[in-house]
Formats: sequence, C-alpha cells, structure tokens
Amino acid sequence: MPGHRRLLLLTLDAGLAAVLPPQLAQGTDFQAEVATPAEGEARLAEAAGRIDATLLDAAAAPGPSHWGPLLREAGGGRPVILLGHAPEEVAPHPLPPGIADRVSKPVRLPELVTRLHALLAVFETSPDAAIPLGLYAFHPAAKLMQGEDGRRIRLTEKEAAILLYLHRAGRAVPRSELLGEVWGYSNAVTTHTLETHIYRLRRKIEPDPQTARLLLTDEGGYRLGGSGLG
Repeated sequence: MPGHRRLLLLTLDAGLAAVLPPQLAQGTDFQAEVATPAEGEARLAEAAGRIDATLLDAAAAPGPSHWGPLLREAGGGRPVILLGHAPEEVAPHPLPPGIADRVSKPVRLPELVTRLHALLAVFETSPDAAIPLGLYAFHPAAKLMQGEDGRRIRLTEKEAAILLYLHRAGRAVPRSELLGEVWGYSNAVTTHTLETHIYRLRRKIEPDPQTARLLLTDEGGYRLGGSGLG
C-alpha cells in the first residue's frame, strides 16, 4: 500500500477535530491534520502538494462559494470536500464552486473514505494532477517532469511510480519497501533493479547526478529532497 494519503481538516469544531483524525489513522490509508479555515490557504501552500485533499467544515466556514475556489487553487487543484448537512430541497443542490463533493455530518467514515478514493483516482489520472518536486512540476498521469524553464522530461512507468511513492511517503523509504510496492514482491526483482532505475532517474532529473539534491539516498533507502534544486 502506498504511504498514507494526507488530508487537511479545516474546522473550529473541537469534537470533530478530536474524533475524525484518529478514526482515519486507525482504519484507513488516510491521515489528517487540523487547522482553522483561515489558516487553510497558507497550510496548503506550505505543504507544496503533499496534502492530497481538503475537508472543509461548512459550520466553520460559512460561504463555501468563497472558500472552495481559494482552497482548490492553493491545493493545486486537489479535491475539496464540504462536510455539512445538505440542503433539504427535493432536487439535488449544485455544489459550490471549487467543491468536489459534499459529505453529510455526522460523518460516516466508510462513506468519506469511499468518496475520497473516487475523487483522488479521478484527479491523479487527469492532466491537472501536478506535484511540485524541486524546480519541476511532476505529472504522474503523463509520466512527465516539467521544469520552470519549460524543459520536459519523459519518465518510464517505473520511474514515475518511484517518484510518486516517495512523494506520498514523505520519508526515507527502505529499498525493500520500494521494490515491493513498485515492482511487486517477486524473486526475479533484486535490489540491483531498483538501483539501476535510481541511477537512470538521477541522470534525467538532477543537474549534477553525482551530487543528488532531489532524489536522495538515506537510511538504507531513498527519499525526496526538501526545498528543491536551486
């Protein structure tokens, strides 16, 4: 399973903030951090694409038509889900701008997780999906790295999978874990296979492959560098 997906829960409800994150951490592949709606834009920008989706508590942020577009833009187009009671009209009420879906409160965990998986599956296969990596924008669906100078680097399927897994993990990932998750557990795949791919990937994306600054060796495995290449 890939590293836990990160969520940002924007709420002023102490009860929701105390209950939902532990439920997600214990029973799902999501983990959530909590902030106020007013802090949301800054937290998304600071995370540089490491937050996969935002949960916006409607009770804490009246006027979702205002918040939705701001949070979606700050999150790089990633889904924003409104947590709140749906309007009581017979006909379905249109979602506010920037809001991808609505989940009623009290939140039912299986429903929320199902909606999140569906939205993220759509997002990650869309051309809009871009992850900031150093001075590049990484497009997993297109298997493409695009530099700020317009340079475009084509990646193989395995190279894209390595970068995506390391990004989601947000930590040093042991070689054995990368082999299992990217190639599947097979006796035919060895550590040399991974090291060969890392070598070729560094030659593509590092200005100086001998002094890696984006794809780092660490703690018996690999991790992505922090701030970038500049």
